Amino acid sequence: MFFLRRGWLVLLAAVWVAGLGWAWWWFDGYHNRAFERPAHFAAANVVAPFAPGQIQVVHVWQAGCPCNAGHEAYIAEMTRRFSAQGVRFARSGSLIAREGTALAQLPHWALPQAWSDWPGGPSLAIWDAQGNLAYVGPYSDGASCNSDSSFVEPVLRALLADRPVNITQQDTVACLCELVE
Repeated sequence: MFFLRRGWLVLLAAVWVAGLGWAWWWFDGYHNRAFERPAHFAAANVVAPFAPGQIQVVHVWQAGCPCNAGHEAYIAEMTRRFSAQGVRFARSGSLIAREGTALAQLPHWALPQAWSDWPGGPSLAIWDAQGNLAYVGPYSDGASCNSDSSFVEPVLRALLADRPVNITQQDTVACLCELVE
């Protein structure tokens, strides 16, 4: 009886150790993938999501992307701040946006067919008030973004001051995930 009970305990311990090993392998592999990668953003000038007359921003987003975590707080703050100045916002990419986030409140705009090779998200596109594409690319060059590291802030400030911006092709290194709709 003693040896039978001991055998079950050894088997249970072996299964437990194997489960922990598998969980560690999966977690390590999932979170250590290289998301910061070189990307080339080049977008054809397509019709903006809303009628011309206001600056428009489309957040291109992929649900479940580890890169999102470093951008969510900034996106909420930026969207709130620039909405008060008349900028209109929409989201693209994933149809699903996590409840309670700034993106969940925005209308969804499907990426146009001309942008089928979009490098990934989180990223964005910005149109000027006349409806001309002004910027396509990442929020910043790292895995997180704030007002100081943002590529977006200078573009929006220039457009709000009626200065032209044309950054529709750029090579960059950014934290991006493939888009899956």
